[in-house]
Amino acid sequence: MLVVMSEKNDEQRVVDALCNGRNVVWLTGAGLSVASGLAPYRKSKDAIWANFILDWGTIEKFYDDPDVWYREFWWKGHGALHDRAATLRPNAGHDAITRFLRRFDGHRVITQNIDRLHLASGAPAERTIEIHGRYDTFCCADGQCPRRGEALTGIGLTTSSPLPVCAACQTVLRPVVLLFDEFYDSHPLYRSREATRWLNDADVLVCVGTSFSVGITEMALQAARDTGATLINVNVERSDDLGFLNVLGPSEQTLPALADAAGA
Repeated sequence: MLVVMSEKNDEQRVVDALCNGRNVVWLTGAGLSVASGLAPYRKSKDAIWANFILDWGTIEKFYDDPDVWYREFWWKGHGALHDRAATLRPNAGHDAITRFLRRFDGHRVITQNIDRLHLASGAPAERTIEIHGRYDTFCCADGQCPRRGEALTGIGLTTSSPLPVCAACQTVLRPVVLLFDEFYDSHPLYRSREATRWLNDADVLVCVGTSFSVGITEMALQAARDTGATLINVNVERSDDLGFLNVLGPSEQTLPALADAAGA
């Protein structure tokens, strides 16, 4: 069931915006992947950052001792992604967004999630930006290594595997994910300049399952303020800021209902 809170005609306003927007950006957060069995980052007793101190998620901590960083931070917060890689599946919310991308050429996704589930659902790679990186992609972080920063895939790491090492310098590889003491332009894989262009051109911004607590959401909302974009919040909690249209409920239920209503 689609549950839209606010004015009585909000449901039709949301559907009209999604159908008629020239440049629609879907900005997705961890709440979208909860139905796939992954923990959210905030606002839940199971949330990752409720159990792990934020300063563990830094490149400084990694450099201090990569073995400890993996054991005390990466595995505890993200080990399920690696161990469940063969069985992890997108849910109905991911599939509904992909339906919109296939139906409307002007729709694009910027995801905060590192779980690769948008692409697994069939979202076109050229219209999907994984702004915080990918759990299954690694690189050498040694500043003296000739292969520093090179994106490496196909490693198949699990929590019981030996840590991956650089073939050139034998130092422990790091995941290509954005850490708290890094910037969005710190690796080309994040496609930060392209994301900025998409946000600046958007006339509709759809925020799905995000707590609005990271840099990309701040950038997105500032761009929306500047351009007057229509704002849609798909979440279990309403947002009364900036004139959001609120679509409340689990995204694996509300997004398919929106796609059906939009003929996607």
